[in-house]
Amino acid sequence: MATGIVIAATHSGAGKTTVTLGILRALSKRIEVEPFKVGPDYIDPAFHQYACRKPSHNLDYYLLGEEKLRQLFFEKASPSGLSVVEGVMGLYDGINATSDGSTAQVAKILHLPVLLVVEAGSLGASVSAMVLGYVHYDPHVHIAGVIFNRVGNARHYELLKCCVERDVGIPVVGYLPVDLSIQFPERHLGLVPSGETEQLEERLERLSSQVERTVDLDAILQIAQQAGRITSVSSTPSFIPLPTDLTIAIASDNAFNFYYPDGLEVFQRCGARLLSFSPLHDTALPPGTDGLILGGGFPEVFARELSEKVTMKHSLRRAIQDGLPTYAECGGLMYLTEEIIDSKGESFPMVGVFPVRTRMGHQLDHFGYVEVQVTHDNVLSQEGAVFRGHEFHYSTLEGSLLPTCYRVQKPGRNESWESGWCYQNCLASYVHLHFYAYPELVIRFLECCRKNKPDEGKKKGRKR
Repeated sequence: MATGIVIAATHSGAGKTTVTLGILRALSKRIEVEPFKVGPDYIDPAFHQYACRKPSHNLDYYLLGEEKLRQLFFEKASPSGLSVVEGVMGLYDGINATSDGSTAQVAKILHLPVLLVVEAGSLGASVSAMVLGYVHYDPHVHIAGVIFNRVGNARHYELLKCCVERDVGIPVVGYLPVDLSIQFPERHLGLVPSGETEQLEERLERLSSQVERTVDLDAILQIAQQAGRITSVSSTPSFIPLPTDLTIAIASDNAFNFYYPDGLEVFQRCGARLLSFSPLHDTALPPGTDGLILGGGFPEVFARELSEKVTMKHSLRRAIQDGLPTYAECGGLMYLTEEIIDSKGESFPMVGVFPVRTRMGHQLDHFGYVEVQVTHDNVLSQEGAVFRGHEFHYSTLEGSLLPTCYRVQKPGRNESWESGWCYQNCLASYVHLHFYAYPELVIRFLECCRKNKPDEGKKKGRKR
């Protein structure tokens, strides 16, 4: 049985990420801690990894489904330490007007107790009504403790603690004060990524010290012991390695870093060698590259630097034109267009594989979960395949695109659009996928890489 806890919040912006990071850093000094994140988030898990020096794992019900969510949790959960799961949005916020895919649903699936983060800066006795509502909204969610954020002072905290423990009957385990030095800067899409946050180590140490002073870590460990026994799941999914040694280049730097580690691990389990490179700093693709992955990120933030790397752009364009199997998501798609036009109207030349330009806007476009229906064969899937993903981006494409191979639908809504643009063996889309849920997509991509490998072509020629 895994020992763990879910850190949830009453609403987005209540401070659950700050609380989670402080607890991860403080507890990792004492025991082994394994971090997790509910929802399709790339930025918070990167902070988790920095806080406790361990990769964080996304537990997304919509993307993974219940069985694979359980499999992933028990594959990665700490057998002797503590698993800490940070929630998403408010505790009960899910898809549309339901709690499907919510933090509460994940907590129930994994039978984990919940530590509820309450932003209490302007609250008094009313805090009891708030917490009581969350406790009774779904009696199958085990809210086992409360932690307050942005508390005015120690006296304010004692008042809040007295109210909740008296009126609701669950323990209050501590608080964080109003303190700008332990907060993390934000921009569009959430926190500024960990790789760009100034003095991150110092911030985390200050936060950890604050948690050690005003949060009862022993009480949190006791709450985590309340984790229930979960229904057994099947063994870890099997991944059959392909017979040919393949090298897959992964764009990885401050401009491109939106990857699910467990999704990339599927490539390795299927026999591929992953090799990171930087479009921001390198001049060409790594030698011997058999396939290319351009993940999401913030190419718009680094548009000037990317545009100035002329030799790198030429290397990528030529490789893709020559048929290198390539998969690009969101920021990767933007990088492969002719130019990125930032929010100020300034234009920066990009790789130019697709004859369109990317224009940054001021509001999210097609934000949230999606279902993809494949309308034409491509390097990931065959016509007729259906899978789930998510989109979140501030940019739109302008110009005459090539034909698409995706029909994208919002779940539960009569809203759909075309996506998934192909050129040679390149597929680019705004849709983000979690490959742990779809190893068959990885296998198809690697088979395409194997068939495209020069040595394979020679072998086929000799057979003929």
